[in-house]
Amino acid sequence: MNRRAIPALVLLLVGFAALIAVGRDEPTTPDPFFATPAGAWMPAVTDDASLTGSWFCPGVPATGEDGVGGDVVIANRYDEQLVGRFTILTPDGVGASESLVVEPWSRTTIDVDAFVTTPFASVVVEIDGGRGFVEQRAQHPAGDSVAPCSDNTSDEWYFADGFTVDGSIQTLVLTNPYDDAAVVDLVFATEAGESRPAAFQGFTILPQSVETIPIADLGARDEPVIAVKVAAERGRLVVGRAQHYLGGGRLGYDVSLAAPALRDQWWFADGEAGEGITETFAIYNPTDDDVQVDVVFLGIPVDALAGDNTIDVPARQVVVYDPGASETGEDGAAVAAVPPGRHASVFSTLAEPSIVVERVLTRPAGDSVATSVVLGAPPRIDGYVASRWHLGVGPSEPTTAGLVVYNVDNVDGTITIEAVGPGGPSAVPSLTDVPIGAGQVITIDLVDPDVLDAELIVQSSNRVFVERGLQRGNGLAGTSGSWALPASGS
Repeated sequence: MNRRAIPALVLLLVGFAALIAVGRDEPTTPDPFFATPAGAWMPAVTDDASLTGSWFCPGVPATGEDGVGGDVVIANRYDEQLVGRFTILTPDGVGASESLVVEPWSRTTIDVDAFVTTPFASVVVEIDGGRGFVEQRAQHPAGDSVAPCSDNTSDEWYFADGFTVDGSIQTLVLTNPYDDAAVVDLVFATEAGESRPAAFQGFTILPQSVETIPIADLGARDEPVIAVKVAAERGRLVVGRAQHYLGGGRLGYDVSLAAPALRDQWWFADGEAGEGITETFAIYNPTDDDVQVDVVFLGIPVDALAGDNTIDVPARQVVVYDPGASETGEDGAAVAAVPPGRHASVFSTLAEPSIVVERVLTRPAGDSVATSVVLGAPPRIDGYVASRWHLGVGPSEPTTAGLVVYNVDNVDGTITIEAVGPGGPSAVPSLTDVPIGAGQVITIDLVDPDVLDAELIVQSSNRVFVERGLQRGNGLAGTSGSWALPASGS
């Protein structure tokens, strides 16, 4: 891995040079660059009506054990009633299927473990008219975890990170929501290289069912990084990952949605360096060609960066990048790639869409630590970055730094948080016109009573990326990170 030698040509390319310029005294607008389309965008909230809108959740635990469970939240951000249906899928097939109604400007919650008892269950939500959006919440004694549900299925899915050190448990959750069987191939990449377990080539997932695959059962024990590719030979599916961290510097519980496509660019609004904080990025290249990946840290002065950051990622391998690792500066002193404090980041390659990037953040949490894993956000292929973001699941208790916002534009702007009530959205007075500087990262405390247990909307005068951090529950300190859902725009 070469983090030093960056080709001069890279610095001259349109778009990337603009990214480098973020944080200078005379900023220029940092337009993301784009290559060939590669599948669907990230889950998004649409303003357009359609005949039916379907949402596919990555899966929640439903064992019936004390403190273990999950629910699905359907948010109606319109002044008309939403009607539809939901189906709960299990390893044994359909566990429940019922109609649903969501009143105007309200939410409906499906308590999954009230319907089924199974290690993991997935939920498919169909909404007549297509409006509304859906998120899931996994509950576990090691910490609750929120993830958006997918607004589409795919014939390929990817994870860059995975972890089985000190008995940590990684489980793949594969959901086939359709009436025909899906046939898939699974590929894994660790520090030792790529593997294709024979038992998971041409692996069948029965119609309308869920398959769970504990990674340790494949012999991948005590692995500090395990990337995964799921490719369907026949059919389409949804892939989630449940991760229970039990040691090796990580603690907590996380259930998340895989990436439905490779990209040439991945953004992160949040990131932090400081005492007791560990931040790493897993970069997975499942293609047949080596690629170089350039990382730019944003929201900090350019002169605060240490050296050049170009990462060589060989074909069919996963590489872990640690911006906090010490390097030798020009004066011989040890320096890190980023200074203490918050930062955003973007990982880019000049190759065709070929990589997946996930961030792993472990922060101090009381007398312990809390680990949270977040997949990067791809900008849409047409250049659109949202200025409005939605949270169907917000904080249930006061949360400092509950939102992390990165201003993509190099002009100053403002942020307003709206809470959705029976009469529709209304601005929270204490969170109206919050200033955000050009190319700046800010955190917003969600402590006002108006934002608790409410659907929230983040309105910005500029293009922004928005991550949220919610309390882990169960009396645990620390937060679990996830993306808000962007508005799809026109």
